[in-house]
Amino acid sequence: MPGPKTAILLTRSMQARCFAEADLRRIATFAELSLADRDEISGDVQRSAMGGAEIIVTGWGTLPISPALLDAAPNLRLMCHAAGSVKHLVNDEFRRRRIRVCSAASALAVGVAEFAFGMMLVTMKAVWQFRSLTAQGRWGREQPIDWVREPYEATVGIIGASFVGREMIRLCRQLSLKAMLLYDPYVSADEAAAIGARKVELDELMRRSDVVSLHAPATDETQRMVNARNLALLKDRAIIINTARGACVDEPALISELQSGRIFACLDVTDPEPPAPGSPLYNLPNCVLTPHIAGAIKENTFRQGKLVADQIESYVQGGRLPGEVNLEQLRRLA
Repeated sequence: MPGPKTAILLTRSMQARCFAEADLRRIATFAELSLADRDEISGDVQRSAMGGAEIIVTGWGTLPISPALLDAAPNLRLMCHAAGSVKHLVNDEFRRRRIRVCSAASALAVGVAEFAFGMMLVTMKAVWQFRSLTAQGRWGREQPIDWVREPYEATVGIIGASFVGREMIRLCRQLSLKAMLLYDPYVSADEAAAIGARKVELDELMRRSDVVSLHAPATDETQRMVNARNLALLKDRAIIINTARGACVDEPALISELQSGRIFACLDVTDPEPPAPGSPLYNLPNCVLTPHIAGAIKENTFRQGKLVADQIESYVQGGRLPGEVNLEQLRRLA
């Protein structure tokens, strides 16, 4: 018997970006797969593709799944999102109609955490400062040696036990750190300990950490959670890394701290994005600014397609769905 009708609601280019051919062939062995066949997605195209589908695969470029679109897909039972956040796509009708939703956020998180971890290590070694010297033809340690803070016996603070935050903690556990701190109001002390961290309040984390890495979602609660008051608690020469969302940081306050020369920042996200023309972030010597490249780039995106294939296979076999989203908690998710 053919498997459940599965429609990929992506453009052809986005399908190629997220799915290796091997994973598409794998899905086709247990589902009746309808591949992307358009260069653009319109409401009518999406409605037509969803008709009769039991499973839909969404991603970057998919239009919000309105109640009217759900009416066009009465057999729909599962949505697999080949990206991170599903907030902009789903609505209360999903819960009412008992349509399950999965995300590839955990797959996307691996690349983001690897990026943050790498930035942490090279920044602790003052690579950026030494690179500036050698570019000037100068060879020696000189002043940048004061910025070196080896991981040995260092304290790292993680803000947010998201998929990325947890992966970052896992990577950091390979180092000989003094302490691994975690701030997340929705995680208990026991849960933090289970993933290798000590739960603390935000002020304590900011005060004690040699490196602070942000991995919290952008919600009303996290808006400007890193601000002038708690930035002032950072140690001299502390490092702050943001691969989460720019809105989690009070940017003028961060710029003020950076202009003092007291701390170092690695920013892959800003608010707005990109920073406004003329923003000091472009040229501050103690700020490394990258254009939101931490996660969904090149080969990393194939992780997302592989996870979607795993989700569909598990659904067909009646197993647990990896990456299933608890729609009751959608408000506080990324």
